[in-house]
Amino acid sequence: MGEDFFGLGNAAPIILMVILFYVLLYRPQKKQQERQQDMVSKLKRGTKVVTRGGIFGRVDLVKETTVMLEVAEGVVIEVAKPMIATAFVTEEELKESSEPVQSTTEEAKDKE
Repeated sequence: MGEDFFGLGNAAPIILMVILFYVLLYRPQKKQQERQQDMVSKLKRGTKVVTRGGIFGRVDLVKETTVMLEVAEGVVIEVAKPMIATAFVTEEELKESSEPVQSTTEEAKDKE
């Protein structure tokens, strides 16, 4: 009885839960963060973006930790880089890019 308490038999479910947690939660979140950081690092003037708050705008200026977005003609707001949810890629940027990029649903509809 004392051997079972300190043996691997009782720890197996806990070890399995830790592995499951890592595979199902931690790894996908880490990959999403890396994709987000990669997208934000590639922002440049003129790129259309959507913030996590749902504000649509065009990048006017990229600073170290923030981005200046033009949300209407003559209206510029400053947004923290991590708050950029999506960046829309134009066809010109696709031609310049060497990496394949997923198209948005609007671009797919335009091609049909």
